[in-house]
Amino acid sequence: MWNNLTRSLRNPNYRRYFFGQLISLHGTQIAMVAQSWLVYSLTKSSLMLGLVSFTMLFPILLFGLFGGVLADRISRRRLMIGSQGVAMLLAFLLASLALSGQIEVWHIFLIVFFLGLAQAIDMPVRQSILADLVPRKELSNAVGLNSGAFNVARFAGPAVAGGLLLRWEEGVLFALNGVSYLVILFVLLTLRLPEKSSEGDRTGIKTIRGAGRMDALKEGLVHAWSHSEIRPALIHVGMVSMMGAAFVVLMPVFADQRFEGGPEMLGILLASAGVGSVIGALNLARRKESESLTPIISRAGVLGAVALVIFAQSASLLAAMPVLTIVGFSVTTVIASSNAHIQVLIEDHLRGRIMSLFSVIFIGMAPIGSLCAGGLAEWMGIQLTVTLFALFGGFGSILYAFKLFSPRDTEENSF
Repeated sequence: MWNNLTRSLRNPNYRRYFFGQLISLHGTQIAMVAQSWLVYSLTKSSLMLGLVSFTMLFPILLFGLFGGVLADRISRRRLMIGSQGVAMLLAFLLASLALSGQIEVWHIFLIVFFLGLAQAIDMPVRQSILADLVPRKELSNAVGLNSGAFNVARFAGPAVAGGLLLRWEEGVLFALNGVSYLVILFVLLTLRLPEKSSEGDRTGIKTIRGAGRMDALKEGLVHAWSHSEIRPALIHVGMVSMMGAAFVVLMPVFADQRFEGGPEMLGILLASAGVGSVIGALNLARRKESESLTPIISRAGVLGAVALVIFAQSASLLAAMPVLTIVGFSVTTVIASSNAHIQVLIEDHLRGRIMSLFSVIFIGMAPIGSLCAGGLAEWMGIQLTVTLFALFGGFGSILYAFKLFSPRDTEENSF
């Protein structure tokens, strides 16, 4: 069981990359909490918190697809070294401004904008570099472990940050984040990759270099849209991402109005979903490469939708916690399994462009879902709003199931 769960860690390159990423992701999450606290301390405005988040997200939506083109043109390791190096410099710049007492809100806006530009390159590279580190048959395991590392950091990082902020000022946490980037940079610099992975897929690069950037981008978009399995998977990811964003953005309102609690109640609710997310990622990692992921993806989406409807009607915290665990498990299963499924389907010279599209859809639908959910909740209340988004995501999962199931896919695959 354990050997199957961690089988991709037998590859020395991936093992070093995984633990480097785990450290770096914790640093990033710690810095995000410190940044939010600092912005709120300077402005006392929740609107500013949202604007800072949007400023970081906007470059990813605008340039993320072009980051995928670069990931298919240039060595992915070199691109990731560059993007992580820029992020490290920005982290240390933010730390120095905060520690010197000269930090102003416009400094933060400018820094997060450039960080968003770096992430527009980093995200598709981070998704596609896994194919350089493990054999194709172990991609789903590597994607599952990566997703598990992200979800562990997403919930452990803020908890650690909360404790550190009681002792140290925000600038120290930004500096710790900068140090965490040094760890992953060292790992990337010392990876021993085959010639093809180090220099890129020569056939694919020659094809791309023969055309302009827009032609290369169009090639990736046309391939994704015309592929009978990739297109439904991407649409499904977008719908489930909107569903997940809706309940997360309204969680503070549930904590306050539905369960009559404060920040501690919010932490309990989010942690319950977080536990499910980690379980979902590890569940993907344990699966054998021969198992079809399409029925798993659709079933998880329907399960998550049903659980979210139940949560919306829950009046008891004891009832809501296990239901939220199921929601977290289901949403992570859909996203991570779709990632792994698409990675196996695509050719290497298209990997960066297709995975950049996956990232832009996954991230882009989240703020749209959050904005729509917030507006609808003001009009029809949080329970009905979350129920509608759950039905929307569940409907997408049903459509996905009918579109992709074949005799080969209908083999029994239990959760």
